Amino acid sequence: MGYCTPITGVCQGRRKETSFALAKPFDTRAKILYPRCATRKTMKQHIINFKIEKQPHLRKIVYERLKDAILTGSIPKGTKLYESKIAEETGISRTPVREALHALERELLITAIDKVGYQIVDADVQDLEEISVLRKTVETLALKKAIDSIGETEIRRLETNLKQAERALKEYKGDLFIQLDAEFHQVLCSLSHSERLIRMADALRKEMHRFRRRTKLDHELAEESLRYHQKIVNFLKLKDYRNAKKALNDHIDHARRKTEKEFLGGLRVQ
Repeated sequence: MGYCTPITGVCQGRRKETSFALAKPFDTRAKILYPRCATRKTMKQHIINFKIEKQPHLRKIVYERLKDAILTGSIPKGTKLYESKIAEETGISRTPVREALHALERELLITAIDKVGYQIVDADVQDLEEISVLRKTVETLALKKAIDSIGETEIRRLETNLKQAERALKEYKGDLFIQLDAEFHQVLCSLSHSERLIRMADALRKEMHRFRRRTKLDHELAEESLRYHQKIVNFLKLKDYRNAKKALNDHIDHARRKTEKEFLGGLRVQ
């Protein structure tokens, strides 16, 4: 009789195969390669030589998708989240879900309720102000680190982004403009070559989305953003950190004021 694993199904005969089958599809933690068909002797040889291909941890996947859904408003504020229900709907075990929820709780995005679940935390204007202050701190530090190393190639990347964003705005492509606006700041922060600053800046920008009503694009704010971005690029060409920093801070402050007005207006109509 041939030997076969519970993953690959029924095998026939005593043939020795060298091809492999992947582990069960839902096991995204690792891909474990087993012999498709082998004798017990062959299997014993392979058992200590199987190959594991590392995959992203389930906790990280669950955490990132839940966080993105919360910050973009896909999951409405006030929604209750239950570990067992999320595990059931996603088809994974409760442990990575529990770990992901604990991580979101530490970031103050959700709060524990009834000892069995969590609720998405409502954001307020004070949160918006705090996020804006943190954004200025993180992004100006990234700018300071980048200013001396910025060359013609980096300037061209930023100018290409500006042209694409301007075209998107003229063509009323709101989603594309928002994407390009975020990309401008990502490129700017990436020039610092600091992974920590890049991650922090990205997380803070995403948190700003919690305060924006997901309706049509605000053209006035978009046009102002383009003007500030152009100022920043002009000062970067001159390696003028002081004025580049001022333009960046003014840009973030202006965005905060507009977002605050929009956010408070949304509260009044609810």
